[in-house]
Formats: sequence, C-alpha cells, structure tokens
Amino acid sequence: MDDNREHRITIKIAGVEPFRLPVSESEESFYRLVIKRINENVDRLSYGVAADPQPVALAKVALYYATMLYRQTNMINSQARMLADFEERLDALLEGTD
Repeated sequence: MDDNREHRITIKIAGVEPFRLPVSESEESFYRLVIKRINENVDRLSYGVAADPQPVALAKVALYYATMLYRQTNMINSQARMLADFEERLDALLEGTD
C-alpha cells in the first residue's frame, strides 16, 4: 500500500481566501490540526473587548508560530554544536589511549 499518495486539500484560514495545497495523505490529519489551531487562535484574537481585525490577528498568530519555530530551531542547532564539540574533545582524549 502506498502511504505517500498526494492530493490537494482546500485550506481555509480565517481572513484568507481559501486555497488548495498538495499534501501527502499521511500528513493530511496533521495539516488539518494545525489549520484548526491557527483558526482558533485567530478567532480568540478577533473577538472580545480588545479585538484585532482578522488580518492583524492572523499576523500575530503567524508571528507567534514563527517565533516558536525559530526558538526551537535555534535550540536544536545549539545542542548539535555542543554535541559536536563534545565528540571532538572525546576523540582528542581517546587518541592518546592507543
């Protein structure tokens, strides 16, 4: 069975004209979950006493997700550098034990 079949799903995000996007069948549920969370956050910012217009709310949500991704990527890259440095030091220590 081919789990990587790709098809086009319609993306409906608040404040944006719906569009179609090719998505792997195995990732469709993940995309739908992310879209749901984006819309929930846009709705939360778009309604209430200090409501933002939908485009501003969508921009705030995009900035929030981009910031989270950048922080996580930065942390992963930092950990990878630390691990590489540790491996180099360990290799240097082991060179003299032959």
